[in-house]
This record gives sequence, structure tokens and C-alpha cells, in this order.
Amino acid sequence: MRAGATRAKPIILTGVAAMLGALFILDDPIFNGLAVTLLFGILVSTLLTLVVIPVLYYAANWRRFQSRWR
Repeated sequence: MRAGATRAKPIILTGVAAMLGALFILDDPIFNGLAVTLLFGILVSTLLTLVVIPVLYYAANWRRFQSRWR
């Protein structure tokens, strides 16, 4: 839990920086598809890293977390 909170800001900043870099090639007709793919790929991977993976980890270790809180 603490590791996710500690790493959230660098992960978000890295994703935003990469997405801003991909915005510049949106105007090019040749690389337009690549830019859209990059933008959504970075967005989805950031969401997976920050939301889905910690939730799956918590769900897999739910019993161990419950016994620790009692």
C-alpha cells in the first residue's frame, strides 16, 4: 500500500510527459495512427499500474490483510 502511494506521482508524471510528447505527432498524417496508439496505450498502462494491479494484489491477499487489521 505504501509503495503504491510513494510511486504514484512519478508514474503519473512519466505517463503525462510521454503523452505530451506523443501529442506533437498527431498532426502528421503518416504518424497519426501511431500517436493515437501511443496516447491510449500509455493511458491504459498507467491506469493498470496505479489502479488495477494494486486492487488485484489486495484481492489476492485479502485474508492476510484482514487478519492484520484486527
